[in-house]
Amino acid sequence: MRRVAMVLVAALVLPGCASLPTATDVERASDVEVGSDLITYQPAPPAPGAEPQEIVAGFLDAMLAYPVSSGTASAYLSSDAAAEWAAGDGVRIYRSPVIQVRETGETTTLVDLDLQESGRLDRNGHFIAAQGSASFALELVLDDGDWRIANPPAGLAVTQGYFETYYEALDVFLFDVRGEQLVADPVHLQVGERLATSLTAALVAGGPPRVAGETRTYVPDPSDWNPAVTVAQGRATVEFSTSLTTLDLEVRRRLSAQVVRTLSQVPGVSVVRIVGSDGPLVAGGTADQPVSAWARFDPPPATGRAGAVVDDVVSTLDGQVASPVAGVPDDLAATASLVAARPGAWATVSDQGVLRVVRAEGERVDQTVDVVSISWDVQGRLWVADRPQGLLRVRLMTEDGVTPVPVASALDGVTSFALEPGGTRYAVTRQSGDVLAGAVTSADPGSVPQLAVPAQIARDVVNPAAVVWLAATVIAVVGDGETGRQVYRASIDGSPSDATAGTAPRLPNVAITALAAGSGDDPDLYVTDDRARLWYLPAGGSWRLLGVTARGLTSGR
Repeated sequence: MRRVAMVLVAALVLPGCASLPTATDVERASDVEVGSDLITYQPAPPAPGAEPQEIVAGFLDAMLAYPVSSGTASAYLSSDAAAEWAAGDGVRIYRSPVIQVRETGETTTLVDLDLQESGRLDRNGHFIAAQGSASFALELVLDDGDWRIANPPAGLAVTQGYFETYYEALDVFLFDVRGEQLVADPVHLQVGERLATSLTAALVAGGPPRVAGETRTYVPDPSDWNPAVTVAQGRATVEFSTSLTTLDLEVRRRLSAQVVRTLSQVPGVSVVRIVGSDGPLVAGGTADQPVSAWARFDPPPATGRAGAVVDDVVSTLDGQVASPVAGVPDDLAATASLVAARPGAWATVSDQGVLRVVRAEGERVDQTVDVVSISWDVQGRLWVADRPQGLLRVRLMTEDGVTPVPVASALDGVTSFALEPGGTRYAVTRQSGDVLAGAVTSADPGSVPQLAVPAQIARDVVNPAAVVWLAATVIAVVGDGETGRQVYRASIDGSPSDATAGTAPRLPNVAITALAAGSGDDPDLYVTDDRARLWYLPAGGSWRLLGVTARGLTSGR
């Protein structure tokens, strides 16, 4: 065999191949409705007589079809490979593809394909962090006189730009281990006509390994599901081949809640019909369950608001309005370094670490050591995170006293701590440059919660600090950007944040000292800077400077 060396980037226009679409060619899928004017792309099939490197580049190009189709990509494979290729076995997300012909001969050619991976999706859309180079030794053979790939990698491979454009971050809904509250778990699915089916497939499959032991499902086994969800005239129909009407009443209710809540995210779906082998599942007197049903299983809403000392007055923040908290003495306001307020209660930490918690029942005074955060949960308990001896300590302050919260792993260098509004997860930032998120678990409603071992998320945020929760699966975190410190959004599954996408609203180049989130489904954001100025980001808007001084900023979710 003779050896040749040829390096090609697959995004180049090669003879007989179409060029790859880039992120600038299309709108982001999150900005448009499914079925709207997203640009369709139908890649070209292999040209007769195409060279081996053109076949590999064309194969990569063909996997960028929209709507998704593996037909053209299969045409770049040998007959045997096309019959066995597992196109549905996950998605590889990459940048900077490089193709190099290693050896060529009369009937066989070896081609090296190198990709810079930014992540993967499993077959159900769960994100798996993957950083670095992935290399494949592709064997091309002559098939009816043309070069074809004999050993393609399993699954699809898409560019980072394609992923950001045509995939949407959505949630499937499981239950906590007690079966009392829905728990959201993020997946990334391609938008389009099959979105309802893809979402249901992810739901039926259950949660990924990272939530094993923390959630449960009431949905029947995948083998009992008819994998084709139909959507017509606002109704999504989900079919199972097992009896549903004979299930226990509470099981039926939870099954309905999981399916309805999950499919409520599909544009155009207003009702969901769940059908078993013995007919439709009737809930609330109807087989067509509205997507607004089953709110009883949603996490209880947070009642607090973001708080701060605004112009030397302990206040809560609602939009651009700061409202004084009644009953806070002037001397506490003058020395407060952190504040947290909810209806009927408030708490402050002084610059000397003295914690005061005031409720209608009375006042409690405690000492903190290098406090990180204070926040109220939905049950009216105050969570206090501080750092004695440099390690994270979390305690609950209730009317009955102070309760330590067990932390599954020792966390040092913690710079911020945040509790998810529903109380099911927590997140921290660390001096080492990590953003970590983990589950808050408890055996029963009356038991002490525990912080499970966290996993790293938001890996693309540089020098992270000041994490807060925006939703059950979304955080905001401060990190370095091209124009100074910025606030970025990220998912708890470790997928790229909007620091990578470049879509975050930009602050001027200011030194951020604290970050807080307001209340609601799409909360406002607040930051303070080193000049004690308060900045405000309304939902869907741009950062603006409020004409007040502020310190002790704390989320009230």
